Amino acid sequence: MKFTLLRKSVPAWLLLVAIIGAAASISIYVATNLKTTASQPDFSLTANPNRETLLNGSEGPYWSTITVGAANNFTGIVSMAVSSPNGVNGRLIRVDAGSQIDVSQVLLGRDQSLNLTISAAIAGNYSLVVTGTSDKLSHSVTVNVIARGLALSTNPSPIKISPASSITVSMTLTSLNGLAGNFTTFFLKNTGFYWGVSGIPTSILIGPGGTTTFTITITTQSQFLGGSSTLNFYTPLGRAAFGLYVFAP
Repeated sequence: MKFTLLRKSVPAWLLLVAIIGAAASISIYVATNLKTTASQPDFSLTANPNRETLLNGSEGPYWSTITVGAANNFTGIVSMAVSSPNGVNGRLIRVDAGSQIDVSQVLLGRDQSLNLTISAAIAGNYSLVVTGTSDKLSHSVTVNVIARGLALSTNPSPIKISPASSITVSMTLTSLNGLAGNFTTFFLKNTGFYWGVSGIPTSILIGPGGTTTFTITITTQSQFLGGSSTLNFYTPLGRAAFGLYVFAP
């Protein structure tokens, strides 16, 4: 027995209806899915720059601009906080008429910019975290800090010298955390009379992690009773200042 498969033509209009129906179903699914996953009002935090190199012990100024941005029509108060390791100070401020005003909250309806001022007491590498919180929303941004510096030591230490005499002092300058360059010097006597210093070089060349040694001569007069001074090194990152104390026996 022989079977014959009969093919029945489908009208073109029926195919068109099927295609349109499928497309409509896809459109409804996509629209529904987009609606349910639509972004809610939110805010963002950015830091520029997010990496700062500074001189330890110097106030700079060094800062990063923290921008608090409103997204998807976000409005409301964002509480701001800075988390920093020991020895590092980070302040969120706004400058108004030349005055620095500490900021702990911002009101968003539009983007707001704050200054994060940074200082470090000790040379090293650190991270500061700035966090913004509003109800259940919380965002953070990290600012990496490279604090470089100098260390100065004297021999003898402390420096003791009798009136009407002189002494040669060896001074060793050490680079901390990669600070390098040819630094100009400036000597400022703060207190005490009847003494003087000679032999301070006009500039000091030092490489990353290196040391350099120079000598100075301190001379006193008969009325000398002790005193102090400041020896400054001007670097590309700022001024490094060291107290030089001279005592009478």
